[in-house]
Amino acid sequence: MSSNAITIFLLFLNISIFPAISALNQEGHSLLSWLSTFNSSFSSTFFSTWDPSHQNPCKWDYVGCSSNGFVSEIIITSVNLPTGFPTQLLSFNHLTTLVLSNGNLTGEIPRSIGNLSSLSTLDLSFNSLTGDIPAEIGRLSQLQLLALNTNSLHGEIPKEIGNCSRLRQLELFDNQLSGKIPAEIGQLLALETFRAGGNPGIYGQIPMQISNCKGLLFLGLADTGISGEIPSSLGELKHLETLSVYTANLTGSIPAEIGNCSALENLYLYENQLSGNVPDELASLTNLKKLLLWQNNLTGSIPDALGNCLALEVIDLSMNFLSGQIPGSLANLVGLEELLLSENYLSGEIPPFVGNFFGLKQLELDNNRFTGDIPPAIGQLKELSLFFAWQNQLHGSIPAELARCEKLQALDLSHNFLNGSIPHYLFHLKNLTQLLLISNRLSGEIPPDIGYCIGLIRLRLGSNYFSGRIPSEIGLLHQLSFLELSDNQFTGEIPPEIGNCTQLEMVDLHNNRLHGTIPTSVEFLVSLNVLDLSKNSIAGSVPENLRMLTSLNKLVISENYITGSIPKSLGLCRDLQLLDMSSNRLTGSIPDEIGRLQGLDILLNLSRNSLTGPIPESFANLSKLSNLDLSYNMLTGTLTVLGSLDNLVSLNVSYNNFSGLLPDTKFFHDLPDSVYAGNQELCINRNKCHIDGSHHGKNTRNLVLSTLLSVTVTLLIVLLGGLLFIRIRGAYFGRKDEDNLEWDFTPFQKLNFTVNDILTKLSDSNIVGKGVSGIVYRVEAPMKQVIAVKRLWPLKNGEVPERDLFSAENVQEFRIQSQVLMGTSPQNTDTVSE
Repeated sequence: MSSNAITIFLLFLNISIFPAISALNQEGHSLLSWLSTFNSSFSSTFFSTWDPSHQNPCKWDYVGCSSNGFVSEIIITSVNLPTGFPTQLLSFNHLTTLVLSNGNLTGEIPRSIGNLSSLSTLDLSFNSLTGDIPAEIGRLSQLQLLALNTNSLHGEIPKEIGNCSRLRQLELFDNQLSGKIPAEIGQLLALETFRAGGNPGIYGQIPMQISNCKGLLFLGLADTGISGEIPSSLGELKHLETLSVYTANLTGSIPAEIGNCSALENLYLYENQLSGNVPDELASLTNLKKLLLWQNNLTGSIPDALGNCLALEVIDLSMNFLSGQIPGSLANLVGLEELLLSENYLSGEIPPFVGNFFGLKQLELDNNRFTGDIPPAIGQLKELSLFFAWQNQLHGSIPAELARCEKLQALDLSHNFLNGSIPHYLFHLKNLTQLLLISNRLSGEIPPDIGYCIGLIRLRLGSNYFSGRIPSEIGLLHQLSFLELSDNQFTGEIPPEIGNCTQLEMVDLHNNRLHGTIPTSVEFLVSLNVLDLSKNSIAGSVPENLRMLTSLNKLVISENYITGSIPKSLGLCRDLQLLDMSSNRLTGSIPDEIGRLQGLDILLNLSRNSLTGPIPESFANLSKLSNLDLSYNMLTGTLTVLGSLDNLVSLNVSYNNFSGLLPDTKFFHDLPDSVYAGNQELCINRNKCHIDGSHHGKNTRNLVLSTLLSVTVTLLIVLLGGLLFIRIRGAYFGRKDEDNLEWDFTPFQKLNFTVNDILTKLSDSNIVGKGVSGIVYRVEAPMKQVIAVKRLWPLKNGEVPERDLFSAENVQEFRIQSQVLMGTSPQNTDTVSE
């Protein structure tokens, strides 16, 4: 038994045996009773001062008493309380403050909480409470602070809260509450803070009655389902400092009356569906510090009036439909720290006065229509950490003055028309982690100074006109994770020092003029996900040590001069999703190990090489593969193994030496013939080619045709001689037996005609031959197909059927014979008997 348990046991023993000696009052006993519910946990050690020998608990930690010795406050914060709400305290009639926050309390708030009539502060925040907010809280007429935030409470906000007329602070955010905000909130005339955000289930409009709370300082309804327009009556809240209703469903325009909230410091209305202009009336908000209206549907221009809001520190109007130029009045905002205007339709030049925002930390102008040069004055921004101006129409060179922004961490000027070279001092910025200059007209060489930029994580210079060698100093960038130099004119070899960049996740060097071999040092890039070296002049073989790149999911080395065989060790790169080795000079067979890359789901392209041998049987494991291209090789064998690849959406096996039948699946039947072209022995249509395993098909066909011709002549002579006898016999027996014939139709392939289509054509005029087992007819089906039909004689009672001349072992002979008799081509003949 733990020491705390023994203590509590002795306490009750003492009370029972020596009641006169024990002086602890009832409130102390109640507290100890609550403590006993978790006395076996480590948390009980925080309550070592709770001594049962005391007369009252007034000297215990976390407990405060009034002058008459009754418990008036209990404040326990950040102590793990593995228990439920302390119902033992509900009889504390003098309790004014109950704070049990960040304690992991569970269970529900008891409805008898309304009995604590003296309570002015109830803080149960940051726990794991569940259930509803009890309506009985409305009985707490002295309550001034109610903090139930950051629990798992659900249900609606009880309208009875409106009875707590002295309530100043109402914190209900980050729960699972639902329903509408009760209009009774407007009865809380003393309310200063109302926060109910982080409850996605709350919906409906902001109640107009909230404007009755004239002393309101903070209104927070962010991350809810609040909808409708912002009530213009909010303009009556002269003391409002923060209006936070972001990530909701607000519509309509921002009411001009907001300009009457003269104390407003923070206006957070981003991620809604607000429309219209940014109101000029915001000019009256001289205390405004943060204006966050991003991701709405705002139109018009940035109002000049914003220049009057001299206290502004953050302006975020990005992801709207604003147009026009940046107003010159913004030059007055010398305290600006963040200017975020990305993803609009702003035009004109970047104003040089931006360089006067000496405290500016973030400047985001990307995805607009800015033109002209980047102003060198930006180099004066000593606090600037982020500058984005990508996807504009900027011209000129990158100003060397940017190298003076010593705290710059991220620079993205991609997708513009910038020219010239990269200022080499830019690589002396020790804090630079991201340099993105994709898709410009930049030229020149990457200077060796890049080795000084030791904090660089992302270097993306693709789609420019850079030339020269990739500097070996790039190996000094030990933090580098993204290296993209694609679509340039780099020459020389890939520096082996790249193996020192062990944090690399992506290396994209495609479409340059690189030569040499793939450096063996890539084996040290164990975090690599993407390696793209395609469209260069790289030679040599694929390094065996690529097997070390076990995180690789995209390997593209196509359109080079790589020779040798595909290494079996690639089978160890089990995360590969895309493998493209096309348009090289690879030889040998496809290793079985490639078929064991079961994660390969995007693409396997081995086309335009000199690969030989069959498709490995292990390819049946590539069940996730979507695109397969084996064209322009010298592969042999059949395509049977591919028939089980159910996820294929694209296939090309053209210009190989494949043979045999196609897999009998809808996917293979629906593919155009072009994907099979150049495979002379491949049977694309089962009904138009004959696979019998013989290599002397033409000779055999000629022999059969000659034999059949002789037989045909003989049969015609015999038929003419016996014609009269047959007709007499047929007239007598045919009609007698005709009505008793039953047709047995067994198709062995898909047919586009029915039995009825055939029966109506079985007339004497269509007879082409008779034998001991039946009559053969020439019939033209509705789709103009000419077919041969054999009608068997009925068996006599007890008669054993003779072996049919057109049985399965002679089906090929029958097909040829019927074609000869009818003068049809083999490609257009089907038979009912198959």
